[in-house]
Amino acid sequence: MTTTTEDGRRVVPTCAQVVLRTFWEYYKVSSGTDRQEATAVLELMAKKNLRDAFYHVRKLAITHYFAEQGKRRNKDRICPPWCVNKKDGWCALVRYWTDDEEFKARSIQNKANRGSGGTHNQGNKPFPLYEKDMVAANGGQEIPRIQVWQAAHKKKELVEGKVVYYGKTEESVDNYKKAFKSLHGEDSDPLSEPLDEMAVMISGGGKPHGRTSILSEVHKPTITLPRIRHMTSSSGVCMPPRPRRSTQTSDDARMAEAYEQLQEEFQRKMHEYEVANSASIQHDREQTKALFAALRAGAPPPLYVEPPVVPPLPKMPTKAEFLA
Repeated sequence: MTTTTEDGRRVVPTCAQVVLRTFWEYYKVSSGTDRQEATAVLELMAKKNLRDAFYHVRKLAITHYFAEQGKRRNKDRICPPWCVNKKDGWCALVRYWTDDEEFKARSIQNKANRGSGGTHNQGNKPFPLYEKDMVAANGGQEIPRIQVWQAAHKKKELVEGKVVYYGKTEESVDNYKKAFKSLHGEDSDPLSEPLDEMAVMISGGGKPHGRTSILSEVHKPTITLPRIRHMTSSSGVCMPPRPRRSTQTSDDARMAEAYEQLQEEFQRKMHEYEVANSASIQHDREQTKALFAALRAGAPPPLYVEPPVVPPLPKMPTKAEFLA
């Protein structure tokens, strides 16, 4: 797959370029989608899959390492098929896992972050399906989503006869109740009334790590925390303080706050993009379905309807790029 320039030089493409080129030989973008933006998303996913491949092959090597009733085998011999003819590369990867201090420190930190007690009782069932099963078990009667989320994070075993939840579930629900009542009054029932996205944002202090503290799996708020602060500045609503490090200077704090606002604006634009893109895809499916229905019936093809306009894919700079 080499190419030749005008002056006769041979240019050998990188592996990444070969992957992208091969992908676009089998797939194409839907109408209304920019090819360049789709390629940017593809590159991000390819990098993620590459990282995941290293992670999974490491797990596989360790599993085989302790296999066969405690009989140990040399890690260098437990080589995945895609590294069979690349012994030096595989040995270098093993040395990276075992000797690189930065990797080991990051691995220890990630293991501590994951914890060992679990995070929910859904198993491999996604939240929408878990919610659907709960509604079916309730005779088809709708259940408020906050109650479904709370049930999904409840441990099956009782501790001293009391219900116990995973992680910070109780704290997150209590914060949501307080925020909900500050918006709707003390007589309101946060767990029975429809979900309030303003209360969701207030209870978790926005999205400090790119996600809300509750229902981040399925609910994407369309309002940002700075906007909520502006709307509730004179209403007496209890807003959580902005998290700041005690060692930050005033300039650092302002930059951190500005970057947080930029993140929230990015999340809002990303939500708008996903909604519009989903609508465009659905439009194409309906147009195709109507066309085939007309062809089967021997009728003239339906009039073409312009798809919804999809905004450009938003881009979020890294913190280093923002501060540069």
